[in-house]
Amino acid sequence: DVSLDLLEAARGAKKTIEFERHEACEECEGSGAKPGTEPEVCSYCAGKGQILQSSGVFRLQTTCPSCRGSGTVVKDPCTGCRGRGYVLKQVTREVSIPAGVDDEMRLRLEGEGEPSPDGGPRGDCYCFIHVAANDLFERQGRHLICRVPITYPQAALGTQIEIPTLDGPDELEIPAGTQPGDVFRLRRRGMPDPHGRGVGDLLVHVD
Repeated sequence: DVSLDLLEAARGAKKTIEFERHEACEECEGSGAKPGTEPEVCSYCAGKGQILQSSGVFRLQTTCPSCRGSGTVVKDPCTGCRGRGYVLKQVTREVSIPAGVDDEMRLRLEGEGEPSPDGGPRGDCYCFIHVAANDLFERQGRHLICRVPITYPQAALGTQIEIPTLDGPDELEIPAGTQPGDVFRLRRRGMPDPHGRGVGDLLVHVD
């Protein structure tokens, strides 16, 4: 999980994350066999990793129960990994969070997951984003909502008030005759879209 405040979510950020994943054992170089020895061909499936089971006219191919599909067995296991070939290690990575991410979004770190059991490329690691609630703004997708109290004379006669924005304080003109609950829209002052499809608005609700 990566925790951000609203401004970090709006601007994008770099975060250092730590997680555990399996790495090849350094003692046996991932073979699972004690240094100086090698895994042996499985005698049960003759190294195929699969066996054929017959039942009447049906023939079913299943994973070999002796070698679990690897085609080899370890007679003298490595003490560092107990024959598994992998050990659990702590990994540290710097992650670039794109601008505009929302709470509970997932960020995919390609090739940073668990190793493939058949020797293929690593899987991916998914990083879950948590954006903390903000005291000034309520978020609705790309739009931000800000509620600002004004007095009855200000609403009746009109005034200029200071409002918060992601870029700092700004001025908003309140016209005479403004009613409670009126909304003023400030274009492109909201949250950016994480996929690059524009910027939302800031909606100022006057109470």
